[in-house]
Amino acid sequence: MGLRNNRVPCVALFLILAACISFSGTPAEGSSSCKKKLPCGPSKFLFYLHNTVYNPVVNNTNYFNSIYGLPPNISFPNPFSFGVMNTFEDPLTRGASNSSKSLGKAQGFYVLNSFTEFTLFHLFTANITEGDFKGTIDIFGQVREVDPVRYLTVIGGTGAFLGARGLASCTLVDIDHTPPAKWTLSFDLDLYY
Repeated sequence: MGLRNNRVPCVALFLILAACISFSGTPAEGSSSCKKKLPCGPSKFLFYLHNTVYNPVVNNTNYFNSIYGLPPNISFPNPFSFGVMNTFEDPLTRGASNSSKSLGKAQGFYVLNSFTEFTLFHLFTANITEGDFKGTIDIFGQVREVDPVRYLTVIGGTGAFLGARGLASCTLVDIDHTPPAKWTLSFDLDLYY
């Protein structure tokens, strides 16, 4: 009887010691707890986004890439279109012209989110399918339309942009308010991996 009682503490001590040794050692090659360094993609990346809004007045159903949702069901004045959402799938190019070499598409949305000025909360993925670097770049943030440079956050990526973080500096390159409204934005990205 005395021998059995001595074995329990010895077995428990052995299990604790074995656990300490296994946790203090280095992870085995290929194990899920092994930290791998992500490949580094480009530190700078520039693209141009081209937006053409659908407008039922001119019926541009054959050439639009963004559309506004229904306005909020409210009965008070809403001069800054608070709550209105736009969904888009805009072409991305290397240069500022619509006819520049294609890089892919930006897919996402923005919501007008201020009662006092035109500010927009953007969330989109730049799907880069052409060129030297292919993958996705996820971008989000709030911008004020009056700012000459609008800053958004790069929150992730895949492919050549795997694990990307950083800053997206956005500037208005061109705008045409004649229906259907069209504009071009540049996105100058500073990326970290």
